[in-house]
Amino acid sequence: MAAQSSSFYLLTPLILVLLSLSLGAESHPLFLGKFATQKPKSTQDKYKYETQYMTQRLDHFSFNNAGTFSQRFLINTDYWAGPSRSGPIFMYCGNEGDIEWFATNSGFLWELAPRFNAMLLFPEHRYYGESTPYGSKEEAYRNATTLSYLTTEQAIADFAVLVRKLKRK
Repeated sequence: MAAQSSSFYLLTPLILVLLSLSLGAESHPLFLGKFATQKPKSTQDKYKYETQYMTQRLDHFSFNNAGTFSQRFLINTDYWAGPSRSGPIFMYCGNEGDIEWFATNSGFLWELAPRFNAMLLFPEHRYYGESTPYGSKEEAYRNATTLSYLTTEQAIADFAVLVRKLKRK
């Protein structure tokens, strides 16, 4: 009995592969219905956002003026109910990379925004993408002094300042 069931599980994937190959490119399994012929939308049609920039302090926790940098963020207000109706803000905190990549690969937020009448906000992490202090990556990553502002605390402070500023608008 055990040998029969294990051979069933081994042969099932092979049968499915052969079946799909025999259907050809023009035929689609019936269980897909109308979705079998639909082509996926391009990311540009699916994810629309406006790119904006905000000047951030390089050091949020010192009285010394360490300078500023331009933080990029992506915003979509198509579904937002607005502040008068207490529309939520769904924010994806940028990782160590270009924020556009993360925005177009976080479909769950895009699916939830219309249901909750939410604004979508994608702030870029400092030192990554276009949000690089000191004018260039080479200069920003040059030594320990220039890298000293690349901390979790500074990044979270960037996000907090951005959200407060947007809420005031």
